[in-house]
Amino acid sequence: MEAGKFPFGEAVKFGWNKIKENFWNLVLITLIWLAISAVFNSTGKGLEKNMPMLSLVVNLCGTLVNMVITLGMIKIGLKIYAGEKFEISEMFYCRGEQLLNYIIASILYFLAVLAGLILLIVPGIILIIRMGLYSYLIVDKKMGIIDSLKESLRLTKGNTLNLFLFWFILLGILLLGFLALIVGILVAIPVTLLAYVFIYRYLEAKKQVTPSSAQAA
Repeated sequence: MEAGKFPFGEAVKFGWNKIKENFWNLVLITLIWLAISAVFNSTGKGLEKNMPMLSLVVNLCGTLVNMVITLGMIKIGLKIYAGEKFEISEMFYCRGEQLLNYIIASILYFLAVLAGLILLIVPGIILIIRMGLYSYLIVDKKMGIIDSLKESLRLTKGNTLNLFLFWFILLGILLLGFLALIVGILVAIPVTLLAYVFIYRYLEAKKQVTPSSAQAA
């Protein structure tokens, strides 16, 4: 990897190679995730007209379950990056304090982004990108609410445009997966997840080299 060059291709290649190594487990995990989301969504919509309050409860439960699975998927992605074995049951990885931190941090993230979008749109987009690693830091580093958001800002500093372009690449992969129907999306989702894990580790390693440590070297 060239110094100063953002690893767009390396990240996608990593995701593709790793899904080939763990194909059936990752496809099954993604299928379970999509099936659970579909059940909650369809149930919530089915109850919306006649039982709106129950529909709201179902939708909130669905959101909570999706948040649990999101943390589990990040945990699995980090394990794959480290070359560690994982179990399918880890997609439901959940630690009470971490889940609570994730919920509150997600609310603060949403409010910050909303404020940015209301102001001039561009600040909101920048915040979406700059603060978007908070969930990885909560899982990986066991960080608290504010610390995870602040650390995400630190890790992504100087790479806003690169990350913006990378999100478009991931969106393109998901779109191609969607166009390839069920089989394609079952592959595209874990590829994008693992590619983003790669970028998270890349930014983390890059930021460990501080100006003072560089001078000392």
